[in-house]
Amino acid sequence: MDPNQTMSGSNPRQEKKLAILVVEDNAINLRLITAALRRAGHSVDTATDGQIALDKFKINTYDAILMDIMMPVMDGLTATREIRKEESARGLAQGERVKIIAITANAFEDDRNKFFESGMDFYMNKPIEIEELNRILQL
Repeated sequence: MDPNQTMSGSNPRQEKKLAILVVEDNAINLRLITAALRRAGHSVDTATDGQIALDKFKINTYDAILMDIMMPVMDGLTATREIRKEESARGLAQGERVKIIAITANAFEDDRNKFFESGMDFYMNKPIEIEELNRILQL
């Protein structure tokens, strides 16, 4: 028997397949990120602004949310704060929260602090490096 396999035959080193919400208002970025995540075997849902993301979060369960910062209707920081409020209302503990990853072209120290203060867990600069994204998703 392969030492990396359990009795059930699954490989513990195999990456977990996740339900991911990608929130991005740029159609090209949205298509590229979505395609890469689907190629990796993840289930992907999309939203083009923070309000749509919040509405989808209220009726769906996600393992991770990739959140653009600058969007129309509701920006990523506001959407993240609202998602965290919704989680609190549901009584979720810190370890049960959805992983929210900021995706942005703005990564100055001040910006990063705002991301974390809003409740985001990680941030990535655009353009997204898929290998780095996959590493973060598996944390």
